[in-house]
Amino acid sequence: MNSIIMTVEEFFYAKSLLLLFIAGLVLAWLIYFLLTLKKQGASPFKTIYSSYIVYSIFIMLWILSNSYFHSGLLTIYSSQHAIMIAKAANIFSYMAFASAFHFSCRITSKSSNNSLTHWQYLILIIFTTFALYTNIAPNYTIASIDIYAPSKFTIHFGSLTSLFFLSVIILTCITLLNLTQLIRGNDKLKKLKSIYMIIGIITFMLSTAIIHTFVTYVFNDFSLTWLPPALSVTELLFMGYAVLCHRFYSWRYLMYTSICMILTAIVYITPIIVLQSWLAEDKNHIVIISFWCLLCGLTWKNIWQLFSQYVGLWIYGDRKPPVERILSLVDDFQISTQQAIQKLERLLNLEQAILVSDINSNSIYVSYFQNNYSVLLIEEIEQYINNSHNKRFRQIRDLMSKNESAMILPIYDHHNILSQLLISPKKNDGSLYSNEEINAIQQLLKKAQIYIHYEAKIHQSQAMAKSIAHEMRNPLSQIQFHLEKLDNLILSSQLPQNLRDEIQRGKNAVQHGSQLIDIILHEVNQSIISQDRMTTLSIRKQITLIINRFAYNSSLFKNRITLKASIDFDIYVNDTLFDFIIFNLLRNAVYYFDTFSDSKIELVLETSNEYNRLIFTDYGPGIEPQILHRIFDEFFTYQKQGGSGLGLSYCKRAMKLFGGDIQCQSVYGEYTRFILTFPHVKQSEQEEQHPRPNIRSAEVPIPELLVPDYSVAGNDIKKVALVTDDNPTQRALTKLYLESLHFTVYEAENGEEAVDMVHHKTIDIVFMDVQMPVMNGLKACSLIKETHPTLPVIALSGESGEDEISQIKRTMDDWLVKPTTKQLLQKTVLKWLEEDATQIVVPEPQIDAVSTI
Repeated sequence: MNSIIMTVEEFFYAKSLLLLFIAGLVLAWLIYFLLTLKKQGASPFKTIYSSYIVYSIFIMLWILSNSYFHSGLLTIYSSQHAIMIAKAANIFSYMAFASAFHFSCRITSKSSNNSLTHWQYLILIIFTTFALYTNIAPNYTIASIDIYAPSKFTIHFGSLTSLFFLSVIILTCITLLNLTQLIRGNDKLKKLKSIYMIIGIITFMLSTAIIHTFVTYVFNDFSLTWLPPALSVTELLFMGYAVLCHRFYSWRYLMYTSICMILTAIVYITPIIVLQSWLAEDKNHIVIISFWCLLCGLTWKNIWQLFSQYVGLWIYGDRKPPVERILSLVDDFQISTQQAIQKLERLLNLEQAILVSDINSNSIYVSYFQNNYSVLLIEEIEQYINNSHNKRFRQIRDLMSKNESAMILPIYDHHNILSQLLISPKKNDGSLYSNEEINAIQQLLKKAQIYIHYEAKIHQSQAMAKSIAHEMRNPLSQIQFHLEKLDNLILSSQLPQNLRDEIQRGKNAVQHGSQLIDIILHEVNQSIISQDRMTTLSIRKQITLIINRFAYNSSLFKNRITLKASIDFDIYVNDTLFDFIIFNLLRNAVYYFDTFSDSKIELVLETSNEYNRLIFTDYGPGIEPQILHRIFDEFFTYQKQGGSGLGLSYCKRAMKLFGGDIQCQSVYGEYTRFILTFPHVKQSEQEEQHPRPNIRSAEVPIPELLVPDYSVAGNDIKKVALVTDDNPTQRALTKLYLESLHFTVYEAENGEEAVDMVHHKTIDIVFMDVQMPVMNGLKACSLIKETHPTLPVIALSGESGEDEISQIKRTMDDWLVKPTTKQLLQKTVLKWLEEDATQIVVPEPQIDAVSTI
């Protein structure tokens, strides 16, 4: 026991301890390497990695043998022991180089089993035989050793030492040549791996050549012989990292991080170096250093960020590196997943779109991620196939290649359950996804997963809502058609007025149901907010129209709404979104009219040099203080049965889109006030000038919107309309309205019939459904426009999706939501039959008196 303790104590020299520590690192790395290969399903000793494992073992033995010469054992034992260990170190060193050469030959081998060629085997046999012979036989490499103290010794070399060193250098050079073949190849991953390996080998080779060969052999200086074994760990780790991993940090990112780290370290270390002598004399130097360390911990992040801006500007040409720009996209996911993905595509230099795909259509990928893999890279899959020939990996590789996918990342919901996949294509320049990009995207998805998840749920709701809306519009149209027929019969029969009033209430109920369908569809489409179709509107005129169009449960409700409009101003908005905002505020306020008989609504317009405002005050129940701050949260609803909680959050997002904002103030039991702030409309955004009537500063009434009947001078001339719809009730209702306006009406059941009728009849205006059998309305409109480019084609459809609406507005001249009203139909006819516009007078709403609605 005492002899063991004494032996251990003899290693307590700085250089010896350093080499022992490095040997321990090599052993730990080797264990980690073997465990990782096993986890990846690869057999360590049945793959090309067996050469690297042997290489690692000999490097560790070489380091241990060198530590002997820098420990106390060197002076305890005789020079013969030192000679024997020096020869062992030579053999270990040579075997490490031979294993590296063998490994480089296998990874560049063109044979299916990565075997070496005959000349490579011949070189290994000749050089290994020579190395073993020269080091086992006496006096060929190590003749004698003069020992003075630990780390102080002189080796007298034998006659064949130079040839032995030359054989090692030749093996190293051939290894480098093999690795450079990978750089010249088309496989980018192999190129990157070979670069890492070459860096490690060059570091080790230069240190060994300069110190072990040149300094010792030429100058007889052995004081630095510990350095090459210490530096050998760099080659080991670089090669191991390249062998084991299939994703790497980019050189720019490594340079960026290193420079920021060095500059930050200089800031904190410099004062200590400068004040070193003073701190040594000061008795309180420990307290000062402790305080300095605390200060470093508190400020290093700010110092890092300061340097990172300038380093990023130098390396990337931007103050923010790509990683930070990727992470900042989490705010864009709150607005729209599609917009955020488009920005991510630009940052990653992608031509094809990134797809967010449902897991149900990608069961092969799901089975992969169930084994706790964090990302799928096609390059990694290729390596796994080479290692284990796993059938599942081949299926994944084939599917990714077929879909031209390069990277797939899982997206988990808030319950940490796999819900979606982000599928990314190859980059435009063919470069690989760097490790920092992958990590940044993973962090981004982790932060944005709740927005992605809920948007996916909303898309499902959209599909269901569209289906329900489509089915609901048909019976509503039937009800409206029969009510119109009854109204005409009663008008001709001179029946009591109260019966006509009841029919009118039925019509209002149908319009109310139609409005509710539109509002619900807006809510479920809340994730899609586009800046398209922005226009300049007069806010007073627009609010007047909106309030008149709103369907009230009772005519008395309308009298409880007051607009105070002493001024007017323009707003630059999407009119559909703005209408929805006001509709939503009205709906929320009117909801309480039955239970709070004294409640009323007041709208006030204000303007200033900085901004314009619409103040919407509901003198109803108010909002409790503890929930006031949550009313704009997604999916938050309060005291309403069946609400989705999307309305006000959607209003907030829409107002942000307009460059403004919406805020809420409330006193519980007294009122709720919404303040809508609008920016001043720029001159470039003004599409038309709105007339400013002379208005007194007073409360302004909201009169009924008046649209006259369409009539043409001369009863002998009738305009001709074509109504195209696969639903007979919809055709009958539209025909009824048009005939009351003195139109001759033709009907078609599908787009093909409509095209044929336009070619054989004289048609003045076409009303066209979109979704129809045989030929849809969009295709039919395109064909009609080819031969009749000036013929107005008006969409009469219940479509609600953003894409469908966008296609309608690109293809057709105008759009009415069915079931439409007679007034809206009249207005549309007047708008598009311009030749008769001079014969018809449309009264504008007169805003010149004080009253309530």
